[in-house]
Amino acid sequence: MPLKLYQSDLSPFATRVRILAHAKNVKLENMPPPGGGLKSPEYLAINPLGKIPSLDHDGEVLIESEIICEYLEDAFPSPTLRPVDPMARAKVRLLSRMGDLYLSPPLIKLFGQLNPKARDGAVVDQAFKDVEIAGGHIAHVLEGPDYAAGSRLSLADCTLAPLIFFIEGLVVPSFGRPNPLPEKLKSYFDGVQKDHHVARGLSEMKAALDARIKQQAAS
Repeated sequence: MPLKLYQSDLSPFATRVRILAHAKNVKLENMPPPGGGLKSPEYLAINPLGKIPSLDHDGEVLIESEIICEYLEDAFPSPTLRPVDPMARAKVRLLSRMGDLYLSPPLIKLFGQLNPKARDGAVVDQAFKDVEIAGGHIAHVLEGPDYAAGSRLSLADCTLAPLIFFIEGLVVPSFGRPNPLPEKLKSYFDGVQKDHHVARGLSEMKAALDARIKQQAAS
């Protein structure tokens, strides 16, 4: 059963899928979008949205990282990354959804503002405020100290850990601003990295980030 993941190691959304796959020992064939990029005709034929990741499983394609993770959880149920208790399971889904709906959008805006020469200060200011607000809301639900919900790895950690890495590893250094996240989320991030599946996914992100920085310095 070939599992092809069209992705980038730097993408927090693709990293979310890879962490889950690491935890389940599911082998993915990771590859960049074909044809030279997200908007190439070859890739748009796979995913008309022109986004990553996309999962091709035996010719059937799924898009959106949350849906891909839910599918892999269903297709490979052991070990599960969903709590058994209904309320705990709901909290995992809530934290994942809050990451997608409230934390991801301002991060996407900030990614578009990385070039100092084309930067809009007002957009950056608002995006940092939105990250701070989203972080506060997530911290209100987050349990911690080492995992987002409960005492073991869940789908919520797969979502949140890469997003926080993106903030600490790329956004904060690029804009030279203080980390806008509340202390509870910073402490959680320190704790969740003790999980070797999370650590592996974030190390892949870091390697991609280091390569990006080196490439930019050489250009």
